[in-house]
Amino acid sequence: MSALVRQLEADRSVRDAAKAAFDMRYGALKADFEIRGLTGRIFDEAVEGAADMLDEAVAVVEEHPVAIGGTFAALVLWLLRNPILAAAERLFGKADT
Repeated sequence: MSALVRQLEADRSVRDAAKAAFDMRYGALKADFEIRGLTGRIFDEAVEGAADMLDEAVAVVEEHPVAIGGTFAALVLWLLRNPILAAAERLFGKADT
């Protein structure tokens, strides 16, 4: 056999192996779609993603509690800025301009 024929046979065997792996994965995916459906898969992926994000957020809070606490306090103060300023004006009187 020539080298070209041997290379052709090797390429065909690699192609056949790749197609078999693809067909197996495609069959498993198709069976999963039949069991859970597209909506179920999307919901499962969304729940899994949300759980991963929550785990990561908890890890960040555990690593940097002071920074998270300071950021939270600054956010609360900013959200309550108008009532705090109004209380300060009532307490100290309106500033002369």
